[in-house]
Amino acid sequence: MDAPVRPGLRDAPVRNAPARSVDSHPLVTVVVVFRERYSVATRSLCSILEHRDYPFVLHYLDSQSPPSVRRELEAAQARGELMLFPAAPGTPNQLRNQALRSVTTKYVCFIDNDVLVTRGWIETLVATAERTGAGIVFPLYLMGEFEADRIHMAGGKNHLSEQDGQIAYNEEHLFANAPASRIVGSLQGGDSDFGEFHCMLLSMAMLREVGPLDEAYLQVNEHIDIAMMARQANYRVIFEPKSVVSYVYANEHSPYWLCDIEPFRRRWSHELAARDVAHLSSKWKLRSLQSMTSFLNRQIGSMELVHPRTQAPAVADAEVVDNHAYPYVHSFPLLVRQCLAQGHSPQEIAALNRVFDVAAELHGGSFRSSKKTFPEHLVRTASVLVVHGAPFDLVKASLLHAVYMANTSSGRHLAPTERNRALLRELVGRKVEAIAHTYAAASAAGPREAPPPAIEELPIVSAQASVVRIANEIEDLLDHAALLERKSLKQFARVHAAHGPVAEACGYSAMVAEFAERIRLAELALEPGSQDPAAEAWLIELLRERSPHPLLESHSLATRSRRLAARLVRKLPRRGVPLPLKLAAKKVLRPFGLV
Repeated sequence: MDAPVRPGLRDAPVRNAPARSVDSHPLVTVVVVFRERYSVATRSLCSILEHRDYPFVLHYLDSQSPPSVRRELEAAQARGELMLFPAAPGTPNQLRNQALRSVTTKYVCFIDNDVLVTRGWIETLVATAERTGAGIVFPLYLMGEFEADRIHMAGGKNHLSEQDGQIAYNEEHLFANAPASRIVGSLQGGDSDFGEFHCMLLSMAMLREVGPLDEAYLQVNEHIDIAMMARQANYRVIFEPKSVVSYVYANEHSPYWLCDIEPFRRRWSHELAARDVAHLSSKWKLRSLQSMTSFLNRQIGSMELVHPRTQAPAVADAEVVDNHAYPYVHSFPLLVRQCLAQGHSPQEIAALNRVFDVAAELHGGSFRSSKKTFPEHLVRTASVLVVHGAPFDLVKASLLHAVYMANTSSGRHLAPTERNRALLRELVGRKVEAIAHTYAAASAAGPREAPPPAIEELPIVSAQASVVRIANEIEDLLDHAALLERKSLKQFARVHAAHGPVAEACGYSAMVAEFAERIRLAELALEPGSQDPAAEAWLIELLRERSPHPLLESHSLATRSRRLAARLVRKLPRRGVPLPLKLAAKKVLRPFGLV
């Protein structure tokens, strides 16, 4: 049972603010505030502008928005649809207090920049405030896309009880995770203990009396605090289920962008949450029973990792890189040792083992054109990422980067059907599967001729796939295996141009520099006067193929190396290579003046 609490927290008499009829002047200012990411901000703004049948002033706090969002905001301001206010990065309440300085209407409605609204959302909140004189009115909160039909909160309840002479406190989100379509018709509005700042209408008269918002809250509990302040001042806090909004968490169709990483890290941490819980307990003389651990683990864990755990040294000169001597391993036991040496845990190694089992089941026993086994190629690609300090999701995904690719030399792959994707998610995890799927989709589309217009707006999963792609290309250049893989050096150059800037933006400058150096060394091996026996041996193998002409064309640098090409023709064994093939090789080289 609830115990008696401080006066004003729950049972104080309620004071009704005077109502005012709606005239030509808007009663409410809607203020959009940054929450944790920018990637859904444009959709959120369009949703607000689309449902504007009811008049309101729209203020937008622009906290260092990326280019595309900034363009949309400036265009909306030019059309007279909103007023744009620049804002430096800050805590949620710091930003809201800054916004309050420009509000002149009777009410302010704070809404996060990742929220979608429905028709009548703001009119309903204002009408309820006018009818009841409430200090705070908040809507029915859904979560995810509207099609998900999932309730985040239909009113909040504070559970207060006396324990050892202290008031113990915990909070509850009512009807959390329930399907909205089944219960929304039965939901009753009325007094509630608290709402959340996803979307919250507040009386400016109330804020002038109890405000400003407490900026000691850095991350959480600021919504609990303002509700307690309102009730202590005898203002009602009301849940209005006829107003419906939904905050869109990151998902496959609405992913995090690269520019979301830094503000997300500033926004969420266990340390800040612990400070906020302690501040709430101290301010209201409560002993909090609330644990933020599970919530924060889910929240922080939702962000994909792409930046390296450790920084590899930059390539200083040509002697640092050698295409025939390198720190990368080719067998799974050696990869395990390498991972342990880099500080990865036994639990991570166990997960890596499960991923390798999937890759071996799919590609085991197959050989690449370079005569390496397919699992060897996968392991060495993973080793490149381990050496460069990549997060473990990227290491695991590199073992599966060919899982959906139909044009690999293993000849085995999974069709990217929803059923197969769900199965792979179950085996290796959602994030690893998403990288593998994105890698295959990008490879099927072909290399981009240039980096995306704004790298910071690239989905993180696409950036992860780019980093894995760079590691894959480095592995192909080792021992000049790329020649037998029928990859032209021009193709490597295109991959470097398209994916290199993305990988550099993610902190992999050393790996990108190594990639460029390995391309240069491969080109050098095919230059006139080259004495690289490995390149010579690979080109002899190319000439053994039944159709050497397209292969030589794909390695244009080789055909320009007269001395090397002539030496190759002379060194073709007299036995084992049919005379027609030798004649064909000479015919291919003759137009270039090489024989």
